[in-house]
Amino acid sequence: MTTVPLTAPRGDDTADPGEAVPAEAEPSAAPVGIVELSERVAASVLTRFPWLIRASEIMLALFTLVCLVAVGTRLSALPLLPIPLFAVSWLFLRRLRSSETRAQQLRWSLLMALAAMVGFWVMSVVARWVS
Repeated sequence: MTTVPLTAPRGDDTADPGEAVPAEAEPSAAPVGIVELSERVAASVLTRFPWLIRASEIMLALFTLVCLVAVGTRLSALPLLPIPLFAVSWLFLRRLRSSETRAQQLRWSLLMALAAMVGFWVMSVVARWVS
């Protein structure tokens, strides 16, 4: 397929085919896998929202405080079970803050989220046991 050169007058489709410029095919990008896509998403979220790590630290501290208050109100040591998981999540969050590559950012953010989710699950199981 050929195109009309930019120097041809508007509406002139009878330009000399020798002057026509071949249409450039779109460069085919290498297929992107789920890991590369996930790394890009994690990196872009951390770049766009730099306050997200600080907010996560504050939320983990609040959840730990809720567990400590629950020990006093329930008069049981069971609400202390999620605290080590929140501490591990906080350590992963610190590693996430110091990570430099996209792969490290994805790894530490997934581990932090997993530890926090397991902590929430333990909190819900403890709530069922105590009540």
